[in-house]
Parts: sequence; structure tokens; C-alpha cells
Amino acid sequence: MRIAVDEVRESADPLPAESVLQELGACDLVVLVWSRGASRDRHVREQCEYAASFGKACVVRPLDVTAPPGGGDVERLPLGCGVREVAASVRRRLGARAGDGFGYGGVVGPGSWTIESDARYGESLTVELGPLVDGSAGPGSLTGTHRRAGLEGRVVGCWRFGAAASRLDPEPESAFGLRPVREVRRLQLLGGGDRFLAAEDLHGIADPRRYRLTRERRG
Repeated sequence: MRIAVDEVRESADPLPAESVLQELGACDLVVLVWSRGASRDRHVREQCEYAASFGKACVVRPLDVTAPPGGGDVERLPLGCGVREVAASVRRRLGARAGDGFGYGGVVGPGSWTIESDARYGESLTVELGPLVDGSAGPGSLTGTHRRAGLEGRVVGCWRFGAAASRLDPEPESAFGLRPVREVRRLQLLGGGDRFLAAEDLHGIADPRRYRLTRERRG
């Protein structure tokens, strides 16, 4: 599940907040809680329009009889449905999509990994991922080397892994010059084998990239 908050709702700004646009671009499906009040809210209507323009499927949970927005892949649930019905619809739709040729999957654990992106300037991380705290979702330590656009620097940081969502979140801090640069990546695993995994970033509509993760064998 992805959540973005429009903390400053500028009535004169025709665009949704950047955080909302990023999450709309990165998600697989939108759950819309719909009512007469929502239909009269320009911000809500604009977010629905952007979600449709991004090609996102939408599950509508109605609170009254107000007709939901049209256009795109919209499924309206029955009036009075509860959280269980919404969850069942989301699982059904995402399950069908995952089996449509690009299933999510893969596990990243502690050890030595090389993470390469398809960025046009060339980028790779060769890192040692330390054990996760208490064996949970993290964080664990991250150390190694970061190469980008012909530069090479030491990298430290942390990482997290969400098994339920097959998502790896490395947070590298790279020293290419006098000032270290800290980044947060969100990598959705797409599947692979024992040593190789494919992933895509979840940066939303901004500069999407694909990644190849290779687990290095020891000894």
C-alpha cells in the first residue's frame, strides 16, 4: 500500500502535490473512497483524472449513491461494502495483473550484491548487506562501492526488505566528492533466479529505470 499526503492544498495550483503525483505514477491500483463531498472536491477530481491518464486501475468504494468518475479501468463496489470486500477486490485484480506476464517476486537477503541500473550514464552498487535488525524488515547495514558516470566512491547506509511486497529499499550515502550524497531507492522485484533478480524503481513518473541484482558467491 502506498500513501501520499497533500500537506499544502494550493487552490490556485492546477496540479496535485508532487508527492501525490509520484505515488499515483508508482502504484499499480488506486482505491477511491467516493462520495458527494469527494465529487465536489477539485483536488480529488484532479487526482482521479491523473490516475486515469497514467492508466491506473481504480476500485471505488462508494459512501453514497453519487456516480463515480468515468473513464479508464474503474470497478465500483456495492454501496455499503466493507474493508474485506475492498481487500478482496484489490487482491483479485492485482493477482490477475501479476500473472499477466510480469509477476512480482524474489528475495534479497544479507550478503554481497551488485546492483546495476540501466541509466544512460552507467551506474552500479557493489555492496555488502548486513543482517537485518532482529531478522525483521530492517534496517540492516550497507557498505561498499558506488560507481556512476565514470566516478567511484565509497558508500555506506542501510537497507530494508519487505517480503510481502517483494520490495528492496536501499538508502546509500555515497562519497563522490567533499560532500556525501544520500539517496533513497525503492526497488520492486520482478522475479529471477537464485543469483539474478530483475527490478524496477518506484520513482513514479520521474526517470523510471530497470535494475539487475546479482548475488555474489563467496569462496
